[in-house]
Amino acid sequence: MRRRRVNLHLFETPATHETRFLKGAFAVLGAGLAEEVVLLARQPGDLPSDEHPTDCVRVVRLPLNTRVLPANKLLALIKIAEAQWRFFRAAVRIRPQSVHCHSLSPLPAAVWAARRLGVPLVYDAHELETERNGLRGLKQKVDRWVERRLIRYCDAVIVVSDSIADWYARAYRIERPAVVRNIPDVRNQTSPEDRGILRRRFGIKDEALVFLYQGGLFVGRRIEQLLRVFAQAGPTRHVVFMGYGELEGLVRETAARHSNIHFLPAVPPGEVLRHTVGADVGLVGVENVCLSYYYCLPNKFFEYLLAGIPVLANDWPEMGKVVREHGCGWLVGEGEANWLAAVQRVNQAEVEAARVRAGQAARNFSWENEEKVLLEVYRQVLS
Repeated sequence: MRRRRVNLHLFETPATHETRFLKGAFAVLGAGLAEEVVLLARQPGDLPSDEHPTDCVRVVRLPLNTRVLPANKLLALIKIAEAQWRFFRAAVRIRPQSVHCHSLSPLPAAVWAARRLGVPLVYDAHELETERNGLRGLKQKVDRWVERRLIRYCDAVIVVSDSIADWYARAYRIERPAVVRNIPDVRNQTSPEDRGILRRRFGIKDEALVFLYQGGLFVGRRIEQLLRVFAQAGPTRHVVFMGYGELEGLVRETAARHSNIHFLPAVPPGEVLRHTVGADVGLVGVENVCLSYYYCLPNKFFEYLLAGIPVLANDWPEMGKVVREHGCGWLVGEGEANWLAAVQRVNQAEVEAARVRAGQAARNFSWENEEKVLLEVYRQVLS
């Protein structure tokens, strides 16, 4: 019996909210470039080892022990080697037609499996992998050594911004990677013009401005700084933090003390756009703590524009280029004082004008366009 043509993806996360993977999977399936997409991921104790989000998409989780590595370097090396072996063995059993590796961590196993099976390998770097937040010292040196050597065994490389593509081409002297930006797929989402949804929920008056931060509440995302900014911003400047993460307790605690600071737990993916429409300004607060963040073009940036609201973001290469070109928001210099001044300076008239430009800018950004680039990459490597 003929085997189904399988497109295999490798993650080292539990793969519970991997929207980029699902968008790519549906694109490849819809174009007839695969008949099944399988994702290999790490399995925490509370997640199933095998699940099927759809008939043609399968998630297989492996018991990997690399989440927290021991201080002993030999034991840490043994754990990493064991994880690579488990990835490789599972990949060989599946016998895919193509391999798609998300991030640097599983790249050794991906290269090993693709060469063993004689199939093409796509390396999809979700950020600037060796220059990411928190990576330093010996671990960073090892990651740089590994990526420099293994990237030459990849049939195609995909990155998320032009600056990162230029960095990879320059640093490794390879052909410039394809750029597939992390733009949400909103084709199946509805966006009713419910601009009052956040005001009603938190009792915010019409004359006040509503700023929205959506996404992970983690260190390095300017959460602590934004809390201090809005604690000083006055009663006509409200902020809603919509998401989850390690700093959720701090946000809740600060919101309890300040009537203009609010917390909204993460909503289902299909509800994100509807709630985002209810804000006046979207906040992109990634801090300049690593080169990967400095060159970033995060999905929340596009989610704001697709909801028709302008952005307040740092004046960094990628976000700065979009805001300047389309006039769809305001750029802020580094430092808490600059953020406070920007929040207090923006007024209703400017917001309404920027809303129009944000809606116009959104016409230039869609997952349909990014999907075309991804599919062209696949057609080339499969040919």
